[in-house]
Amino acid sequence: MFHRRRLLVAGSIAGLVGHQIAEALVPVVIGLVIDRAIAPGDPGALAWTLAALGVVFAGLLLSWRLGELASVRASEFAGRDVRRGLVARLLSPRGFAAPRSPGELLSIAGTDVDRTAGIVWVLGSGGAQLAAVLTAAVALLAISVPLGILVLVAAPVLVAVMHFATAPLERRMASEQAAVAAASATASDLLTGLRTIAGIGAEQAAVERFERVNRRSLDAAKRAVTAKAVYAAVSLAGSALLLAAIAWAAGAEALAGTISVGELIAVLGLAQFVTWPIGGLAFVTAELATVRASATRVDGVLAAEAAVDAPARPVSTPAPRGAELVLDAVATPHLAPLSAVVPAGSVTAIRVTDHLAARELVEVLAGARRPSSGRVLVDGVPLEASALPVLAPPHEATLFAGTLRDNLELHRALDDARLEELVRAAALDDVVSGAGGLERPVGERGYSLSGGQRQRVALARALGRDAAVLVLHDPTSAVDAVTEARIAERLRAAATGRTTVLVAARPALERLADRLVTA
Repeated sequence: MFHRRRLLVAGSIAGLVGHQIAEALVPVVIGLVIDRAIAPGDPGALAWTLAALGVVFAGLLLSWRLGELASVRASEFAGRDVRRGLVARLLSPRGFAAPRSPGELLSIAGTDVDRTAGIVWVLGSGGAQLAAVLTAAVALLAISVPLGILVLVAAPVLVAVMHFATAPLERRMASEQAAVAAASATASDLLTGLRTIAGIGAEQAAVERFERVNRRSLDAAKRAVTAKAVYAAVSLAGSALLLAAIAWAAGAEALAGTISVGELIAVLGLAQFVTWPIGGLAFVTAELATVRASATRVDGVLAAEAAVDAPARPVSTPAPRGAELVLDAVATPHLAPLSAVVPAGSVTAIRVTDHLAARELVEVLAGARRPSSGRVLVDGVPLEASALPVLAPPHEATLFAGTLRDNLELHRALDDARLEELVRAAALDDVVSGAGGLERPVGERGYSLSGGQRQRVALARALGRDAAVLVLHDPTSAVDAVTEARIAERLRAAATGRTTVLVAARPALERLADRLVTA
């Protein structure tokens, strides 16, 4: 596959280079037609020179089509490969040591990946423009040595000057992309908490917050566009001066009789043509600045420090049920050292009063956080090396667009009897008995359901997983007292044969536990 990608990139560069070389040869062949056929009135020469012109045009069109096709395919494959790697990192159980906002990650996975994959176009166009300048310079050298030397000297000087001018442009492009990501993150956060914002009457404050970050994004975009416009103006002005210099020198040589009429026309055509690839070469550095800024952001996610080491344990199928869990002086920034033994198959409640400490404990048991000290053992084996699955879903209930059935099954299809058990255990009867039943759509992120309903769906989903140890973090915090009592009544039966740990649970659930541990 990697070999195929390299062939596509090579084909892209070759096609675009061929196109530019053929385009540079057009004015040269037209000059030949004038000097060899039209001026002397030679029909035979006219036939072969026109045939040569036709071959050049055919090569120009064919190379352009093939080069564009290879470029599109190479950039699309590159974008897909980078996006796959990025998604794999986002979904990795290793997590991120520093928190990342969903809006920022969405912006990186979308815009920044596309810009990074654009390196294929930058390489192809850069190589093509360099080939065009060299072809034009060689043709001018064949016609007039001074004209060729003028292009060979002026072109690298102009490109070097423009290269140094890209430094502020690169900084502004990076600032613009960071500001756009911040605006996307804010928009995502506001949409996620829209019901809460409306419930506390904070709509105006939310609008003002978004306006501030949006204004910063707009200002950054304006600065980047201004820098790019100035860069373009300077680049085009330099190219125009080069065109004028070549035209003046060619006109002087034509008046002196050192070049023919056909050669003068070829020189003027080449001069007009060569300004675009020279300007394009100068723009390559600007495009590379954009690609580098996006690639840096993508690499920042791919190389981000993980919250935990890569899990060494394989996933066992089917999962064994009921394992002993030992907390050996486990401590986190907000959790004092905690030691406890949770017998296999028991229901144990761990009372944690600090909500940050409770969240950190669940993250440790989920393998998403390294404890500051201590260790966790599953049937005597360290958690990170154990083959026994420990399931510790986060407290926040996250659903996905689709139906109730989709969210309950998620990991694998379940038969109707098992689904009925889960619905009963999580007291979802009232939700399923409504219109649509299990096929009821839940909307994007489950927002057609109330907070308590989402929490119960998440609880049923967790109970449906085969895990040696199931850790539930206050699973009834968003439900009313009557529903909570029903869940407490039914949860004991659902937990039979499996080790269940209730972290920071409410008193109704603590009462069903075999033992209570206080952190």
